[in-house]
Amino acid sequence: MPDRYAPEELNRMKPDEFRRIVRKGEWTKETADACWGYGQANLIALPKEYAYEFLLLSHFNPRPLPVLDVTEPGDPHPRRVTRDADLGTDLPKYRVFVEGKIVAEPTDVSEYWRDDLVAFVIGCSWGFVWAIKDANVKYRSLGDYTTKIKLSPSGRLRGYMVCSCRAFPSSEDAVRAIQITSRHRAFHGPPVHIGDPKLIGVERIGEPDAFIPPWPTPPPEPYEIVAFWGCGITAQNVVMESKIPYAISHYPGHMLVLDKRVEEMALF
Repeated sequence: MPDRYAPEELNRMKPDEFRRIVRKGEWTKETADACWGYGQANLIALPKEYAYEFLLLSHFNPRPLPVLDVTEPGDPHPRRVTRDADLGTDLPKYRVFVEGKIVAEPTDVSEYWRDDLVAFVIGCSWGFVWAIKDANVKYRSLGDYTTKIKLSPSGRLRGYMVCSCRAFPSSEDAVRAIQITSRHRAFHGPPVHIGDPKLIGVERIGEPDAFIPPWPTPPPEPYEIVAFWGCGITAQNVVMESKIPYAISHYPGHMLVLDKRVEEMALF
């Protein structure tokens, strides 16, 4: 029976062990509890003809798109950040796009993988979450939102930044989170916005975009400090806004678990 593992079991797993249960279809849900202390990453795989433009896009927009690895065309194995991962099978759930529209959301994309696909592995804020938890910083996750922050375009590629949102009960917790995440540029670094969500085009916290799964959480309290971090789902917004003919991505929250620890990838 899939998804039978308790959060404590997932916490204790090593990345290769977790990817193995994903590959066998024994875990198809979010990866938030998987492999305490190890990095997690987004996936976007695009036809080779778009790869250079996307690489430039990520260079121009490093906060939402910190690229950790890039594969050769047709190769689903990101060898710089994992030992044996297969991008076609080792994420719990995926999205397949055709002409910028979602056409499938399978738990295995082996049959969708093409010889011309170049895969980009992009750092996820669920990496730095371990560092925040280790520091006993108190916060609530409020979901992911498409903002009105325009990306610096690259060739045919353009779009808007997607951000993850967290609420902090005190200024001390907010400041500590900023300090900690500033060391983790591989996982988006410090916030891109703090305060009024409407200033970046987010009208209502608690009501994510249609293409982002609903996040069941109450809106911020008046005393809470709200902060927004760049999010790797930005790549999916680029696919939709640019109407890229074909692409494969992770399903939001269903990440690739890396073999590298978060602290191993931190700035000092």
